[in-house]
Amino acid sequence: MSQLIELTYVSEPAQNMSFLGLMRLLYHSYSNNQALGITGALIYENNKFGQVIEGAEKDIEALWQKIQKDGRHKNVRLIEAKPISERSFSKWTMVFQGSEEIAKTLPEVSAAVEDIEFPVGHPLLIALRDSG
Repeated sequence: MSQLIELTYVSEPAQNMSFLGLMRLLYHSYSNNQALGITGALIYENNKFGQVIEGAEKDIEALWQKIQKDGRHKNVRLIEAKPISERSFSKWTMVFQGSEEIAKTLPEVSAAVEDIEFPVGHPLLIALRDSG
């Protein structure tokens, strides 16, 4: 069995995100991550993304390479990558302003839009506060 790792990063969208753009991002991220067995959380707030991804090391490394080359992001900054013994997020989820509207518009991915509790002092929360 492959080593589990957790990777945390922040970025900004290369262009302003429309509501439709956010819905597309949610749908594709949810589908792709679910297929790869990747869990974690994506936060979109104040025109910034913060994401934690966790899964098999080879899958996370491949996704991280893809994220860094994705033209929809800019100022991509790695916060932390570390081995983990168990997942902090049992399923993939996304939290952002307007979550309720998206859940109504895309019921098939409404399970991905929910209130989540980050582990206390998680580096993503610290990075999003500090990048203000």
